[in-house]
Amino acid sequence: MGARSWRVALGLVAAAHLLAQLFGAHTLAAGTQVLLVPTLAGWVWSASLLPARSGSTRAYAAALLLSWLGDAIPRLVDGEASFVAMVTFFLLAQVCFIGAYLLLVRQWPSLPVMAAYVVVFGALYVLCAPGAGDLLVLVAVYGLLLVTAGALSSTVSLVTAIGGALFVLSDALIALHRFWYSYQLPQHDFLVMVTYIAAQVLIAYGFLRHHRARPAGTPRRQVRGTD
Repeated sequence: MGARSWRVALGLVAAAHLLAQLFGAHTLAAGTQVLLVPTLAGWVWSASLLPARSGSTRAYAAALLLSWLGDAIPRLVDGEASFVAMVTFFLLAQVCFIGAYLLLVRQWPSLPVMAAYVVVFGALYVLCAPGAGDLLVLVAVYGLLLVTAGALSSTVSLVTAIGGALFVLSDALIALHRFWYSYQLPQHDFLVMVTYIAAQVLIAYGFLRHHRARPAGTPRRQVRGTD
């Protein structure tokens, strides 16, 4: 399949999943969620823009694989173990996203961006810590890695910055829903998934656009942000 076919497949899977979330079709929602990252990966790699042997590409591929495991594995276990599995796999995914951004751009975020994400983490910690119980350490570590990845996404482009921010928003909604007892938001699952899908798509597009913009034949040392 070419890149255009994979984009169509991703669009159809995403649309089916979001409609299933809106109308409470839980079986369809579960099945399509497991297909989201594979179709996204199919689009990314069929575009043939990411250098296969670069560290950033490998880190990004690992991030996608771990994201897929975070979507799929929790469905195989019940109760608290399902949530722990999801957080664990996405924690590892955020480590890989951080590595991918650092290897791709080799630059730290601006101070205002870092300050904004520190505020976001602090607010989430204050709201969620009382209800986190034994999961507080795991959730806090994940939160730190999540906002670090969000901040670093701003170093690649505005597109990836928006994607990184939406990833933080999606996971923040999950944390608030689980740990903050005052949280009430209609269509919670739909909002979590629409922000998650948009985040993954925008980050992927940002990676592709970064490599598409690199001048052909330009020595790697002369291109800011190459890995």
